[in-house]
Amino acid sequence: MVGKVTFKIEGAKEMEALLKDLGPKVATRLGDKALRAAAKPIIQEAKRLVPVRTGQLKRSIVGVGGKNKQTEREVLIGFKPPASRRAHFTEFGTRHSAAHPFMRPALDARAQDALNAMVDTLAEGIEREEWKRAVSETGNLIEIK
Repeated sequence: MVGKVTFKIEGAKEMEALLKDLGPKVATRLGDKALRAAAKPIIQEAKRLVPVRTGQLKRSIVGVGGKNKQTEREVLIGFKPPASRRAHFTEFGTRHSAAHPFMRPALDARAQDALNAMVDTLAEGIEREEWKRAVSETGNLIEIK
């Protein structure tokens, strides 16, 4: 089962306008960086919660970014092979073994941290790009020694 988290960010329209002003390449780069930053707390929590027998499942937890549709970007948190073939058995259990959920609890516990990381990364990136633009337009650099 795939979990999906939805949320509302105050000031999102203003941030979106700033990203559009920076251009599509910069906006895509900053958005991808923000998605990766948002995935980190969830991955860390999942690695903390996963039951460890050999450590292979823990080491296999990763986040992978990509395109969802033409304009939408996403980051998927999952598992690298070969552990990916059996990770769901640990999460949901089987007839022979009890469930030991770790992915959904990680998402539930760290969703707000992920959102904060995404917003902070976007804000820092926008500020940095605006500063670069201001410096390049004025051509003035002050050297401080």
